[in-house]
Amino acid sequence: MRKAFTMIELIFVIVILGILAAVALPKFLGVAQQAHEGNLKSFVGTLNRTVAPTLWSKSISDGKDGNISYTDLEYYKGNDGNLTEYTDVPKEVKDMNLSFCDDPDNYKIVGWADKNVAGKNYFIACIGGNANHAPKFLLLRQTAPTNELTTAELGEANNSAITESTTSATFTGSGTTATGDILK
Repeated sequence: MRKAFTMIELIFVIVILGILAAVALPKFLGVAQQAHEGNLKSFVGTLNRTVAPTLWSKSISDGKDGNISYTDLEYYKGNDGNLTEYTDVPKEVKDMNLSFCDDPDNYKIVGWADKNVAGKNYFIACIGGNANHAPKFLLLRQTAPTNELTTAELGEANNSAITESTTSATFTGSGTTATGDILK
């Protein structure tokens, strides 16, 4: 009766574990990125379902015709701000300022994610409300240029028409341009 494993048996076990690790590791790395993107999508969904209608109805009753920019709601990582009175802001969001959500005809960048946390550049854009419709938010994952931390600044407007079927957009302002995929 044997009391130990042979050297060849141990080598086979190590080789099999190495193969399993090589297959599983890339899948686990992708899961973290998907989770951060999911948090941002969820946050934008919350803005569209609860925060925007609440602020829109408040602006109607305050005589502002649906424009929510007067609320001056903002969030800066490390210095919460007053946006947290309406919703929890995920750790991926670095800056957000709803005073830029003032154009009912064009989306404007009102927030962006911390690339060090989210892994990629993400921007939150808003088209302002008016007396007939509430403001709407969307999430943009930057695709070009890829070499800068932030290439779009808060308040920059889109220079391409965005509809329900649009899958990408370009935002331009103050000498910078960011192009990205619209995440739904």
